[in-house]
Amino acid sequence: MKYFFLIYPLIYLTILVTGIVYYPKIRNSLKLKLFLIFIGYSLLTEILAYILGVLYGINTFFLYNIWSLANFFFYMFFFLSLLKIPKKRNIVKTIIFSYSLYTCIEIGFFANFLQMPLDLNTIIGSLLLVIIILIYFSELLQDDAILNLNQTIFFWIGLAVLLFNIGFIPVFVIAEYIYFGGVFRIITLILNLIMMACFITGFIVSKKEFNS
Repeated sequence: MKYFFLIYPLIYLTILVTGIVYYPKIRNSLKLKLFLIFIGYSLLTEILAYILGVLYGINTFFLYNIWSLANFFFYMFFFLSLLKIPKKRNIVKTIIFSYSLYTCIEIGFFANFLQMPLDLNTIIGSLLLVIIILIYFSELLQDDAILNLNQTIFFWIGLAVLLFNIGFIPVFVIAEYIYFGGVFRIITLILNLIMMACFITGFIVSKKEFNS
């Protein structure tokens, strides 16, 4: 079973290597450079969690809690930076502020950040991220860029994160009921593989001129 957890470092490594290979396509975009750095950070988190948790049996909830918060805030600000319509930007800013306030209160007064997972925070963060991505997609539908939608990696990143969170939310909510037999792990792995496939597709099919 311990080798199962090696799959996740391999997933992030595959995405990172693909991004490096196709780096010329994203070199003019600071947002995409930061995306690649975040993938590298995710890879390091998985490697460290495997070493500490699987090999040495140390509680790694603090690692995943830090990564989870970084994940939500990174993608929230990532898609905020892509929005152009002031009204929609203000909506997303309000969402980010509300999530930030909730997170501070939860960690400060209720959550055992170092010893327990942030379950409710994960559910709320995923729901809010889905809303933000849908707002981003709704803007794309009103833009001429829709004609070249599949040629920009921003679309593929949005699709990847959207599909993952839409699939992950119900699975995470009922995790305690489906954990038996490794169903939860398998579904989560499938969602990660789908996300990886979208990221890699984006690197491959996107055009440099639409990635800035």
